[in-house]
Amino acid sequence: MITKDIDLIKRINLHLHTNVSDGALSPARLIKRSQEIGLDLISITDHDTADAYRNLPETTHPLRILPGMEISSQHQGHDVHILAYGCDLRDKRLNEMTEMYLLGRRTRAIKMISLLGELGMNITLEEVVAVAGSRELIVRPHIAQVLVARGYCQTKNEAFDKYIGNFKPAFVPKPEVSVSDAISVIHGAGGLAVIAHPGKLAKASFLDDFLPLGIDGLEVWHPDHYQWEIDNFINIAQKNGLYLTGGSDFHGEQDRHNLFDVVPAPAVVLESVNRLWKEYKCRVKSR
Repeated sequence: MITKDIDLIKRINLHLHTNVSDGALSPARLIKRSQEIGLDLISITDHDTADAYRNLPETTHPLRILPGMEISSQHQGHDVHILAYGCDLRDKRLNEMTEMYLLGRRTRAIKMISLLGELGMNITLEEVVAVAGSRELIVRPHIAQVLVARGYCQTKNEAFDKYIGNFKPAFVPKPEVSVSDAISVIHGAGGLAVIAHPGKLAKASFLDDFLPLGIDGLEVWHPDHYQWEIDNFINIAQKNGLYLTGGSDFHGEQDRHNLFDVVPAPAVVLESVNRLWKEYKCRVKSR
């Protein structure tokens, strides 16, 4: 039990993206913003990569950082994102999976660029890589950004709605592991597997499928969740002994919906996050 109120985590945001994947801010700038806002605990959860953690300051006190990653997986042909918290980032299987995604996303991008060319939108892989950054972890928003820059679309949303969204004319599925395999890799790396924005699952019943697989928590608070969904996820998590987390899914200032701010998480979520943080620290000591 946490007894010192001064040590309690009260201001959180456990779902943040940097320009290592498809966010706008560098890891260093995101850390600085977190400190300026006065957050107690954050997690950088870039898509299928933990590279942001390679270049963080040696100390960020009093800001605490829970290592994280948003891992892509699939269930019955639908996308499922899993927040991997507290993994040993040196783990062999974890790194093999992230490298698989890195190479697979590049191959996918090449195919999508070809399909866009057939539709009369001529962009190059070099343009997309320039947006993606040094590690060349290419995600669809990078392609959308180039389409907007070249004047083929007015907004990224238009690019997705018309061309590169799921099952649109230039859509190519990315390589993905199953939910079960993703959870296995996360647990093998000493981490905790939390279902990201469960309100966005293709079917609500998927949660019933995931519970026996050993998930550790649900992202209860997310800006896309209605209050009744938050209440429902709290109930499911408590009933099944799962951790409750919350994050804004921040990508950049141009996204006026998923803001970079203090997550207005209910007290029950904050209590759970404090327990999660304590478990993470205990696991680190035992490694």
